[in-house]
Amino acid sequence: MSATISPSNSSLLIGASWYPEMWSESEWPKDLAKMQEIGFNAVRLFEFAWKKFEPREGEFDFAWAIDLLDRCQEAGIRVMLGTPTAAPPAWLTTNYPEVLETKADGPVATHGKRKHYNHHSATYRHFCRKIVGEMARRLGGHPAVFSWQIDNEMSGFDYGEETRKAFHGWLEKRYGTVETLNETWGLNFWSQAYDRFDQVPLCTSEVGSVEVPERHHPSLIIAIARFQNDGWESFIRAQCEEIRQHSQAPITTNMTGYFGGMNWYQQNEVLDVAGYSMYADVDHYHYNLPRFDRMRRQKDRPFWLLETAPNWSGGGRQWNIHHDAGGVRAFSWLSYLLGGELILYWQWRSHWAGQEMLHGTHVTSAGNWAPNKDAWAQIAREGRELGPWLQENPPPKAEVGLLTSFEAGWGFSIDPVDTGMQYSHRIRDDFHAAFLENQLWRDIICSESAPLDSYKILFAPMLPSLSPKRVDELRAWVEKGGVLVTGPLTGYRTEEFTAHREQELGPLTELLGTDTELGFTVQWVEDRCRIVFSGEESYASRNWCVAFAEKEGVEVLARYEGGYGDGRAAVIAHSIGQGKVIALGGMLMEGGYATMARRFCEEAGVFPMGQANLRVMLIPRANAGGRVTGYGIVNLREEPSEVALDFAGTDAFSGEPWPGKKTLAPLQVLLLRADNPE
Repeated sequence: MSATISPSNSSLLIGASWYPEMWSESEWPKDLAKMQEIGFNAVRLFEFAWKKFEPREGEFDFAWAIDLLDRCQEAGIRVMLGTPTAAPPAWLTTNYPEVLETKADGPVATHGKRKHYNHHSATYRHFCRKIVGEMARRLGGHPAVFSWQIDNEMSGFDYGEETRKAFHGWLEKRYGTVETLNETWGLNFWSQAYDRFDQVPLCTSEVGSVEVPERHHPSLIIAIARFQNDGWESFIRAQCEEIRQHSQAPITTNMTGYFGGMNWYQQNEVLDVAGYSMYADVDHYHYNLPRFDRMRRQKDRPFWLLETAPNWSGGGRQWNIHHDAGGVRAFSWLSYLLGGELILYWQWRSHWAGQEMLHGTHVTSAGNWAPNKDAWAQIAREGRELGPWLQENPPPKAEVGLLTSFEAGWGFSIDPVDTGMQYSHRIRDDFHAAFLENQLWRDIICSESAPLDSYKILFAPMLPSLSPKRVDELRAWVEKGGVLVTGPLTGYRTEEFTAHREQELGPLTELLGTDTELGFTVQWVEDRCRIVFSGEESYASRNWCVAFAEKEGVEVLARYEGGYGDGRAAVIAHSIGQGKVIALGGMLMEGGYATMARRFCEEAGVFPMGQANLRVMLIPRANAGGRVTGYGIVNLREEPSEVALDFAGTDAFSGEPWPGKKTLAPLQVLLLRADNPE
C-alpha cells in the first residue's frame, strides 16, 4: 500500500460529502463548478443511495452514478465511494423485518432513520454483500475513484433473537462447555451458574461511553461487548471482501466516539486507512487531539478526517463549532499537520428535505454560498502548494507512547471505581494532557498489539488487564533499554475481568519485581492521604490505591503519607536488563502527572520540543532519514499565546523567519520549514 493517496498526486485532498441523488441532474454541473471555484478536489458519494441503486430487490441502476463519476473525473474531483449500508431501502426492511435492530429493552427499530439495522442479521449481510458487490463491479474501476468508505459512523449493539442465538454459539465456541464458563467467570457467586448456554442472558451492555453501574456479572458484560464487536468485524470484513474483488482502492470508515462500545483498534485491522468524524467546538478542540494521535499510529500511512463541519453543526440544536473562518482554518490545518492528508467537510449542499436541514454546509439548498467560502479556498490553495513538502516530511514516530485499550474503557464503565471515572476522560485530561503541557511529542497506541520497538518510554495507565503474552513483550522491550511507567489501576484483572487468585497483579508481578501488599480507597478522605516523592514533592491521591511490598531490587520513589497506606511504598522502580519499570500505586491530583511525565521522560532521554501553553500544538515533521525538518504550530486558543522553539526556519504561510520566540494570534497556524534542511 502506498504511503500516500497516489504517487502522481501530491496535493492534500480537500472536499465534502455530496448527495447528488437529492438533486436533479441539471444541478450537478453547478455544484461541481462551485467545487472547482474554491479548489476542492475530493467528494464522498453514495453512502445513503441504496434505494437509488436498487429501487426494487434485484433490480440495479448504476447508469446515473457512472454519469456522475464521469463528470467528477472531467472536473478533476476524486471520489470516495461510500457503501450505502447505513440506510437500507424500505422494500428491504418491509419484506425482511428481521434485518431491523432490536434495542436492549425490546423495541424494534422502524424504517426512516439510519443505522437501524442488525449487524448480526444473516439476511441483512446477504443484501449488504450484494449491493456492495454490485457497486464494486460497476463503479470500482472508474478512474475518478480513489477510495471507499464502509457504511457510516458504525456503532451500537443488537439484542434480537437472532443475535441472542449467535451469542450463545459464540460462548460455546469460546468456552467449550458451560461448566468451563461457570468456573472461568466464578458463577457460584449469587447462584449465577448456568446449566446450558442458552440460559445466559444477552443483557444491556452499553459499555465505555457512560458511567452506568451494571448489575450483571462483569465477565458477562465484557463477553457481550467482545461478541458484538466480533460481529462488527465480520460485517466490515464481508464488505471489504466484495470491494477487493473489483477494486484496489484503499478502504476506510468514519470512526465516532473515543473509547466507547466500538473497539476501533479491532475494526481498523480490517481496513486500510484510519478515518474519523470530529465535531468538537473551538472551546474543546483539544478533545480531538488524542483521536488524532491515535489515528496517526493506527496505520502505516496518513489518516483521513472524514467529517467535520464547514461552519456550524447540528441536526436539531445548532452549535457554531468553529466560531469563524479562523477556527475552520486552524482545525483543518491541525488535522493536516498532525498526519492527515484528506479533509471532507459534512456536507456540501443543504438538504431541501429530511433530517439535518439546518446543518452547516458550503452551499444552501438554493445554491448560494454559505459562510467561510474564502477560508475553504485558502485551505485548498495552501494544500496544493504545501502538499508535496508535507508528504515528503511526515510527522515522525514519537519516542513516547501511551498504551490504551477499548476494553479498559468497558471495564471502567462496568466497575468505575469512583464518580467521574470515565476512562476516555481520564486518559485525555490526566495522561495525554501531561504530554501536551510539557510539549512532548507522543503516540497513542494499542495496549494489546502495537509494535513497541521505536519507543524510549511507554506509559501504561489504567489497563486493568494485560495478557501474559503482552507482558512478555513488554519485558523484552524493557530489557533492551525501554522505560515502562505502569499504573495506576493496571494489571489487577484477568482477561475475563475477574481478580487474580495467586498474585494481586497476575503476570505483571514479575515485571515489577514485587506485588501489592495492601489495597485501599481514599475516597472522601483524599485530604488525609498524599503521595510524597523524595525532595518533599507531594500530591493528593484519589480513588483506589495500592501499596507495594518492599523487596530487594525494588526502589521506592514515593510513599503514602496518611490514610490506610501511611508509610508504605506508593511508587516503585525495578531495573530489568538495560531498562526500568516504574509503577504508580495511586492516581495523582494537582497536576502531578505533568510533573511526573516530564521527569520520567527526561530520565529516558526524551525532552520537550519547546515551551508553550498546553493548547498550543508543536508538531514535528521529519524527512525519510528521521531528521526533523520543520514544525507545525497551531494555537487552539481564541486568545494570544506565547511559544518558544529553538529552530532555524521560515514560516511557509507568511514567509517570515522564525524568531525563536513569538506571541501567536488567536487560532494562528504556522508551518516552519528548516532553513538548512540537509
